[in-house]
Amino acid sequence: MHVGLSVLLPALPSLPRLPAVSPALVATGATLGAVLAALLPTCLFFYVEPRGRVQWGDAEGPRPAPVVVRAAAWTSFAVGQVAIPWLVVPALCLGLGYLQIRLGAIRPVGLFATAVLAALALVQSILTVGLIPSGIRLLMNDTRRRAGIVAAARGRAIASAATLALALSLAWSMHAAPGLVHPWLRAALEWAALRPVALFAALCLLQSLLLWRAGHALSAAAPARVSATGTAPRKPGKE
Repeated sequence: MHVGLSVLLPALPSLPRLPAVSPALVATGATLGAVLAALLPTCLFFYVEPRGRVQWGDAEGPRPAPVVVRAAAWTSFAVGQVAIPWLVVPALCLGLGYLQIRLGAIRPVGLFATAVLAALALVQSILTVGLIPSGIRLLMNDTRRRAGIVAAARGRAIASAATLALALSLAWSMHAAPGLVHPWLRAALEWAALRPVALFAALCLLQSLLLWRAGHALSAAAPARVSATGTAPRKPGKE
């Protein structure tokens, strides 16, 4: 039978062996990607930060914002810029679900895991949309929004922790019971959605905690300036 097939089917040409990727090339690509990812938040930070020093100043003149505020603002810009591109992850999950249906490899647990990861990635994208405005308000010392910034950071931290826990639970379930999910789907979900969602959830959790701490620093700034100058701090847009 095998001989007949070998006679009937033409011999396939051998594929060329791909050259090995050197570690130096990988490091160069990673460095270039990090520089490009940091370009937009850094430019936005240096545009807004000097204009906010007047709002952080006192009788002695303009002052830069506290370090925790500046760090929270820059990370808000860095994470917030991913909101729109992150929609690629739920789109990939929808594509994987469509392939399961078309190829007849439908398993309830596989479809459920695909839908859950698509929903988690979509929620992550929605939650990160408001990070850039929050970073601008921090640098401009907008004390009128401090309660909203703290509350949003707390809610984002809780949502990120829940997303991380759910993603890790899905990963454990798929590895503990391999037969519940098709092997090719498990590999595709791991690299296309599960690992990115878990890593991004951990990053958003850390950034939310930093933003929550910066919001409290913003809350303490106004009383300190009032006691130092004897006047209320100036608001953005008011003379």
